[in-house]
Amino acid sequence: MEKISEIYTGAANGSFEVGQLLFEEGDFRLYLTLDELGRNDSLLLIRKSEVKQLVDQSEYLTEISRRRELLNQKGLADPFDLSAKVRQLKPDQAVESFLSMLPGQVVYFGLVGNDYQQWGYLKDLSDGKFSFIDYPTVKYQNFTGEVDFGQIRRLAAFSGEWIMDNPELKEAQTGNATADGFHEVHFKADDSFAVGQLLCEENDYSLYLTVDEVGRNDSLMLVNKKAVDEVVDQSAYLQDITRCHRQLLEKSLADPFEICDKAKQITQVADFWRLATGQVVSFAKDAWDEPNFGLLKDKEGDALTLAQYPSHKYDTFAGQVNLTDVDYLEAFGGELIFESTINNKS
Repeated sequence: MEKISEIYTGAANGSFEVGQLLFEEGDFRLYLTLDELGRNDSLLLIRKSEVKQLVDQSEYLTEISRRRELLNQKGLADPFDLSAKVRQLKPDQAVESFLSMLPGQVVYFGLVGNDYQQWGYLKDLSDGKFSFIDYPTVKYQNFTGEVDFGQIRRLAAFSGEWIMDNPELKEAQTGNATADGFHEVHFKADDSFAVGQLLCEENDYSLYLTVDEVGRNDSLMLVNKKAVDEVVDQSAYLQDITRCHRQLLEKSLADPFEICDKAKQITQVADFWRLATGQVVSFAKDAWDEPNFGLLKDKEGDALTLAQYPSHKYDTFAGQVNLTDVDYLEAFGGELIFESTINNKS
């Protein structure tokens, strides 16, 4: 199994990335990064001086490796074929060969002396200068102008979200957002919103099949209507996520964890509880809070009984929760499915 590391760059919140070192050349390292599920996520070129600490052994890495092994068994570890990009890298010219792939791509980069990072559509790279041009996007405030390669402290490319935001794919966009029934569900607690298709409603609750930022089916989410500020069914974002979802469907990438199979079994909220009982779920009493994770054991009226389970990522919850106090509850997302496999194995 490939060696992966936690890559710390001194972020104020202590966050880190997980990646496999591909090449080390001059002042740079090139990593294949992984997402929180263990899937190939991006190619990251980063200055050695940016890396403050590398951790090669931890419970988190053990869990990511376990997930990656399961993903490999199901053919889900590399949805956007980053392995093909890795094969194009030349061992004796790793940085140059990586840079040669970037024109025509949306990239995410940070400059020396700046803590923040920004997105841009790289039109051209010549004589050590990156030329970024404006492109239509509803997700990012994109950078335009020229940047010298010497100013780059880190640059990532080929993540699924950026691939799907490429203007060449947008040219193939057809139809409108309402055709697939997507909605933005905006919460009162903060500016966040979930995107999903409404499956059913009952009294104070609505059940959605959500999609992630790439357009893949993400989870089944039960939402307390009292926590919702508004539900939007037409927007530029919805139109774009509909395009992404349709294009992923064409490539059989829209439903990696077969959540649609669960959705087809649901005609009322009671069906959701029947399916979710015995599974790891996540819930938040306020939408802006970090969610709690627990094994759903039982539901009696509005009383939910949850139990702890062994997890390498979360402090899990045990006890009773009143459903009326919960803003939302999710089940069957990729993260939750992997957490459930720990419990099923134990």
